[in-house]
Amino acid sequence: MSELTLSVVEPLTSPAWGSNFAVFSGDTGLPIPEAGAKEYLRRCCNYAQRYEVWLVPERFILSGRQCMGLITPQGEVMGVQKAIYDSPTFKSSGKESVRLEVFSTGMSGVCLCVDADIYRPEVACIAGNMGAQVIVCSQSIASEDYANHMVLTGVWNAAQVAGVYVVAATNQFNCVCAPIELTPQRDGFLNPPGLKMPMIQRLSPDKLNKLRKPKALNRKFYAVHREELIG
Repeated sequence: MSELTLSVVEPLTSPAWGSNFAVFSGDTGLPIPEAGAKEYLRRCCNYAQRYEVWLVPERFILSGRQCMGLITPQGEVMGVQKAIYDSPTFKSSGKESVRLEVFSTGMSGVCLCVDADIYRPEVACIAGNMGAQVIVCSQSIASEDYANHMVLTGVWNAAQVAGVYVVAATNQFNCVCAPIELTPQRDGFLNPPGLKMPMIQRLSPDKLNKLRKPKALNRKFYAVHREELIG
């Protein structure tokens, strides 16, 4: 598989030269309201086509739920992932069950992890079992709620338990985590938490494939012990 060359950028600003995958990170982290979502996605589709990149825009509201989307370099929405769990900053009004998806880009399998879903380790584990090699998380974190441990219990932990790359785009920090064996300082970070943009990182699915895969989540065990696992 070819490398994924990532740029995390401010919404609708140009990605770094040579990028083939862009993620938007806004300064508030808040989702686009449902009334403006259609026009916002139209602009994002134009952006992806103009720069010929895969694009993960900011979160948006659809049918009362927080969502993330993946847009192709041809400017088409490949798929939408709805939030599985509510977050402290947004309570869903949607009642339907939500299915976790993994989207194939030809470079890697991509899973979109919406807001507080990143703190549920079973979400990352299931995504890894489904073939995801990259998890992209978009979050909104209130200033008064933010603490350094949220990086470790969220995106860092997801990368370790699932054995994948995890890209975080939040209003408090952006970072890229990976299995410890693939990080230069053996600390689990390819790009440590910070807000400087563009944040640029190359991700190699082939390197992931050479690692020993974490054990698959036992579904029977999870069903019995779900409350203890996720709190």
